[in-house]
This record gives sequence, structure tokens and C-alpha cells, in this order.
Amino acid sequence: MSIESKIRQLIEQNGYITCDILMQEVLNLNPTSYYKQVKSLASEGDFVTAPEISQLFGEIIGLWCIKEWQRIGCPKSLSLVELGPGRGLLMRDLLRTAKLVPKFYKALSIELIEINQNFIAHQKANLQDINLPISHRSFVEDIPKKPTIIIANEFFDAMTIKQYIKVKELWYERIFVVQPVDGRIKYDKISINKPLQEYLLRTHIEAKDGAVLEESYKSIEIIKFIAQHLKTLSGSCLIIDYGYDIAPNDRTRYQYNPTLQAVKNHQYCPILENLGEADLSAHVDFYTLKTVAKNSKINVIDTIAQRDFLIENGILLRKQTLQDKLNNRHLSKLPLEVEFEKVSKQAGIIEKQVERLISPKQMGTLFKVLQIMN
Repeated sequence: MSIESKIRQLIEQNGYITCDILMQEVLNLNPTSYYKQVKSLASEGDFVTAPEISQLFGEIIGLWCIKEWQRIGCPKSLSLVELGPGRGLLMRDLLRTAKLVPKFYKALSIELIEINQNFIAHQKANLQDINLPISHRSFVEDIPKKPTIIIANEFFDAMTIKQYIKVKELWYERIFVVQPVDGRIKYDKISINKPLQEYLLRTHIEAKDGAVLEESYKSIEIIKFIAQHLKTLSGSCLIIDYGYDIAPNDRTRYQYNPTLQAVKNHQYCPILENLGEADLSAHVDFYTLKTVAKNSKINVIDTIAQRDFLIENGILLRKQTLQDKLNNRHLSKLPLEVEFEKVSKQAGIIEKQVERLISPKQMGTLFKVLQIMN
């Protein structure tokens, strides 16, 4: 059964389907769901993530991991967990840096949270030479009970969300129904319970008619688990994603827009087209994530831009080091002008890769970084 057929069946059974259930069906609940069957990322996939852009991204995160391991007392056994590791490039580049500190490297066991068998095959291939124990798990809740460092790069944007819309001074939950006239799936709305209604009205006072609010209860559930795990066993969590960090009472009337989007072949497409064949994601509400973590009585370093995190942890210095190595080595016995052109081209590629990661016009400020630690 196709994903669209499954969704139509659910609508027929229940009268409608909520946004979070639709996302769950499309992304991961069925054998043909997007994250169960997508084969690749990068240029041949639907979207590109930072580890696909530059090895420096993973190397800088590797430095951060070493500092965090030292901060918690250099435990001799440490779980290094990645949520949604893609092809395993971030972990590969991270571990290249980790080898610079042999005691840290020796302490590691790798835990990869992944449900896609195609990606698991990529991960095994890219990590085959690391000589460390690797486990693949479907759920973060299954990780071992010991000191842990968790990396989540572009993971929480794929968590399911509920959408609420304000109409005539009241909030409703957005749903999907089948239109009787032409049989097309379309948006509609249903009433919500009184406590939730009162909470939304009290909390989002600037929201006007037509305002849309998104809540990811799945993300909250995962953050609660991570916070409790780190609080009990020690460690850190690094979350990198695109999103926003705005307290409800700081939101203006213009900051209540839906962010749910579908991407296929690097192009945005209508959400209800290509169900199961396009990636669905939504901007991450970092304010909620850090609030949940703080309420769990664990330390939270306030959200910063990806640009600031990478620069603070040395990406510009590392970029210069790579470019200097290119300039200083003899690449071949080619004529000098040909060799110079080759070096300049490679140095230019590195420059463009880093620019893509840190430029405010690209990923630099849209992507945020949240650090949670015991």
C-alpha cells in the first residue's frame, strides 16, 4: 500500500488525520516511509547536510567532544551517540580528530541511532576502519547506561509536529481531510480541549487570526530522556539544526507562520504531493528544547548561531591550516603554473565550503546550536 493510500485509509476510518500522525506515516512508520527507504543524501539525494559540505564540520565537532570528555573527568568508557547519522560522514570526520587524543579514542564505543538500512550500509562502509565497537539502534532510549556524548545534527527538524491555527480569537488544531468534491486531501481544523485552549490564549497573546503555532511533543519527549540520562550518568548533548529561539511573550504577530515543508531533489514541493517520496521537516523550536532541558535541572548553554559555534571552536584556524598545507606541498611534477592553478582551485573549494557553513546568507545564522550538559 502506498503512503498516500494509507493516509486516505486513516482519514476514512477516523474522519481526519492530524499533522503529527501524517508526518509519522510519511517519514518512518511504514516500510515505504521516506526515512525507511531513501537511499542517499548529498547531490544525488533530496537535501545536503553540513557533513556532506565539508570535513571541517565533523572535525570541529570532534574537538568539542574531546573538550567535553575532559570536562566530565576523562571517563575510561564513553558512549559516543549520533542521532540520525546519515552516511556516517560526520562520525568519520569526528573520529579522525578524536585519534589525536589516544586516551579519548580508546574510551569510545559508537552508538548510531538509525532506522534506514541503506544508511546503515553507508555508515558501516565509511566507518569500517575505525577499530571501535559500533552498535546500531532504532531508538535513543536504548543506549547504554554510562557516560555519554550525544550529537544530533539535523535530527530534530524531522520530528513530528502538531499545528494549531487561530481563527476568530480561538485556537484549533490543524488536520487533514479528504475533500468530498474532488477527493483531494486538504487542511481543515478541529476544536481543542479547554485547558490547552486557555494555555495557548494566555501564552501567545500577540497571535492574531490566521496565526499558526507548531509544537513537537516528540522532541520534548526525547529531550526529557536525554536530560535525565546525562543528569544521572554524566555527559553532554550537542544539537545543531535550523530553527528559531523565541520566547512566546517575545513573539510578534509576524512570527506565527507554518514552517512544515517538503523537499524533493533539492526543491521545495507541496506538502501533500509525493507523500513518502519527499522529505518532510519543520523548523526546530529551540526555546522549547532548552526550556524542557532547564526544567529537568540540567545545565544548558544558551542557543548560539552555527557560525559562532564553529568559529569559537576553531574552524577558521583549521581552514587556514589546510590551505597552508596545500600551498607548501609539492602536488606533482607538473609545470609550476599548472601546479599553482591546481592548489588555488583546491584552496578555493575549502574557502567556499567554510563560507557555506558560516555565512549569514547561507547556513551560518539559520542553523542554531544548543548544548546540554550535566
